[in-house]
Amino acid sequence: MKGKYQMPSFFCRHIYLYLWQRRSMYTVNSFSCSHATIEHGKRSKKSNMNQVNTVVLLHALLHCHFTSADSIENYLFEHYSARMKPRRNQKELVEVDIAMTIQTVLKVDERFQYISFYGWFEVQWRDEFLMWNETEYQGIKKISVPYQHVWVPDISMYYSEEHIHDLGVHPFVSVTSQGHVTWFPGAKYTVQCYLKVKKFPFDRQKCSIVVAAWQTTDWMQKLAPRARSVNEVKGIAENGEWEFQNFTYEENYDAEFDLTKIVYTLEFQRRYRYFLLCTIMPIVILSVLNSLTFLIPVESGERITYCLTLFLTFTVFLTLFDQTMPRNSIDVPYITVFVSFHLFLCVISTVVSILTISSKRGQECDSRDTQIVPLESQGEDLHLGEVNADGKRSGSSGKNYLRRTLKM
Repeated sequence: MKGKYQMPSFFCRHIYLYLWQRRSMYTVNSFSCSHATIEHGKRSKKSNMNQVNTVVLLHALLHCHFTSADSIENYLFEHYSARMKPRRNQKELVEVDIAMTIQTVLKVDERFQYISFYGWFEVQWRDEFLMWNETEYQGIKKISVPYQHVWVPDISMYYSEEHIHDLGVHPFVSVTSQGHVTWFPGAKYTVQCYLKVKKFPFDRQKCSIVVAAWQTTDWMQKLAPRARSVNEVKGIAENGEWEFQNFTYEENYDAEFDLTKIVYTLEFQRRYRYFLLCTIMPIVILSVLNSLTFLIPVESGERITYCLTLFLTFTVFLTLFDQTMPRNSIDVPYITVFVSFHLFLCVISTVVSILTISSKRGQECDSRDTQIVPLESQGEDLHLGEVNADGKRSGSSGKNYLRRTLKM
């Protein structure tokens, strides 16, 4: 803070340079605020005048104060209030420019419907209470101060898991001599994102990130998106599962709450090559094998085993989809429906095979087999064949047999 008798710094610099240039013409032994003693080689009227001038300049130099960034902070924040709108006319709104940057996408969770990423914001506004004259402070144009000491805009990230009422933390803000304040908050953000997985793994997603004030209307501040000169998608680190295609923003006004919302939209598409080799191809091959089930003869005995093996394989795939896909009935993936259909075909094929084998066994039980049964154990004497002239029955062995047909 400048004192009552403090001279401007540019006058002090001129005095110091003048004395430095004349240092070879005199020798300064000692001086104080009340007197100064100067010895010079030649004592003349002209030299006495130089001595008087030097004493006056040295006395003036005592009242100079070469300032630094600490003195600027003392000057700015002596009567500053971080709770007051940074406008001398409190009826004026504060226009806040904001730009978002996504650095790395960590995870896109289809089951729980959220996206997690590292990012940061560049927030700029003008504070009319944080201004100073550069010439009075050694030409200092910019300083850094803790963000808790200045007014910061009310900005929140909607539908966020952690940073609901703020955008993260950055310990310092930079302030220029014209009152322009720049803040770079950043953190790890987790935002709810509705993902449509009906065309998995050939799906394309859009995730919206809403940034707006939480409890401040446009009378206090108004958010304005600021475009960057470079493509934001190129700044995102490459991801092995997703290909980022576009990153846009739009400004929407909410008349109900009288505030401006900025909606950032990230468009990305799944890289399907891995899923094509590890998921689609095995399912297609299994579906072809499942269609060939009825070509296996029932008599071979392997038809039911074959159907049960396919049934268990399709069940494993459905279990894997259940662990990764969202549990909703709005967008059921086509591949899940396809696997469920072939699982149903396996059940039908198994049931038909069981019924066919059971029916054939029943027919074999109902068929009749011809057997030869001896009649020696019978107490009766049955007459079979013709009787000879001597009264004996025909037959060389003397034993009677009855051919009977038994039902098996």
